[in-house]
Parts: sequence; structure tokens; C-alpha cells
Amino acid sequence: TTDVGLEVDAGLLYNPWTNKLTVSGDASIGDDLFLASDAAVLNFGADSDVSLTHVADTALLLNSSRQLQFGDSGTYIHQSADGVLDLVSDTEIEINATTIDINGAIDASSTITAAGRVIVDDATDASSTTDGSLQTDGGLSVAKDVVAGNDVKLLSDAAVLNFGADSDVSVTHVADTGLLLNSTRQLQFGDSGTYSHQSADGVLDLVSDTEIE
Repeated sequence: TTDVGLEVDAGLLYNPWTNKLTVSGDASIGDDLFLASDAAVLNFGADSDVSLTHVADTALLLNSSRQLQFGDSGTYIHQSADGVLDLVSDTEIEINATTIDINGAIDASSTITAAGRVIVDDATDASSTTDGSLQTDGGLSVAKDVVAGNDVKLLSDAAVLNFGADSDVSVTHVADTGLLLNSTRQLQFGDSGTYSHQSADGVLDLVSDTEIE
């Protein structure tokens, strides 16, 4: 067939052979627009490089890796690879809801900051440094009290437990032997007047301000 048809108005052409309506300029629709066939396609661009396709009873399908942009080209949604949906913004992505339910693993490549509590409901026990409900490959910094409901394990030989703002008192694990209190520091009982300590090399003092029984 050819594009021979009935010109209804300037820039508007209907071809009865192909059942196509061609509009060379802007089109203004005064009310609803229906694409009444399943799998109907809405094309955009001089070469139809972007399209929206109706998926029956399911969705609208944006073709290939084309983007749905918001505001400018720096903020958009698209499929970057098969099965991979990207939400991209050049500054921030903000999600506001009473509850945000994520089903699946979370892979964060930068800092995670929470203004509220972080609660882990998983009850897996820890038996090493790579299991348990909460696991980190680096150090753990805690500004306030630590409450442990069960055992605390320092699993490395020569592990050190430090006390004080400048770690002036420490207890060091001596493999297969014991625990070493540093320098001439004291192990006190009840108050500062009753204690044991090493007063000199090879000299252990047991001190009490009243009686040693």
C-alpha cells in the first residue's frame, strides 16, 4: 500500500488501506485516549528508539535499557542488565513510608547510617568471627554499654582486654598459660586497700589495710 489517503485537515492524514492515522504536527486530545488492542505500542522519537508496549493484564514495558527520567537526565529508572533494575540519582534517593519491606540480600558499597535502632531478629549463635546474626570484617566501635546475654569470646592468642580512657590497665591472654595483668597494676578486692600485684620482677604482693587471712 501507499500513503495515499483522505486529508481531513492540514497535517492530518487517514489512510484506509493501512488503517493508519498520520499527524505531522502536534495532536491535542480533548478527553481519554484508548489504545484498544493488546500489545499496543506507543513509540517516541524520529526513529521510534523509545517505546512503551502494553503487556496484557500485566504492565507497560519500556524497551531495552531505555530510561524513565525525572526532572533531568541525572535521575532515572532503567534496566541496566537482565534482571537488574537501577534507581539512579546524581544526589539522593529518598524513600518515605511507615514500613519499608525488603525481601532479599542488601549489598551496600558505602556507609549505612540509621537514626533509629537497628534490630536483628535472626537468632544464629556465633562460634567464630564469620558467623552469628551480626558479622563484621573490621573493628567494632561502641560508644555506650555492651550487654551480652551469653558468652564473650576473645578467639585470638594474645588477645588483650583493655580498660580505661587511655587503656592504662590491660589483661593479656598468655597462650595455654594464663592471663597477664600489665606492669605493676593491681587486682583489687572490695576497695583500693586490698589487692594483689607485682611490686618488682619476681615479687608478688598480697596487700590488705587490715588483715590477710
